[in-house]
Amino acid sequence: MKQRVVKIWLDDEAVYIQTCGGEVYRELFADYPRLRHATPAQRTHFEFDNFGIHWSELDEDLSYNGFMRKKKAA
Repeated sequence: MKQRVVKIWLDDEAVYIQTCGGEVYRELFADYPRLRHATPAQRTHFEFDNFGIHWSELDEDLSYNGFMRKKKAA
């Protein structure tokens, strides 16, 4: 990972991360069937570490590197 992630948040359509450099990236729930079909409550029950975000109940993982390979959020 290039920069340390300092913030993670969700809205109705995506999960976002912000790096210590202030860059913001997102992944759309629509691109991940388990997240797309999850309830908002299920989506909020995630854990994270230095490598990514994990939803135990949904058996879904997103790596920070995956966020950063795509373009920044608007």
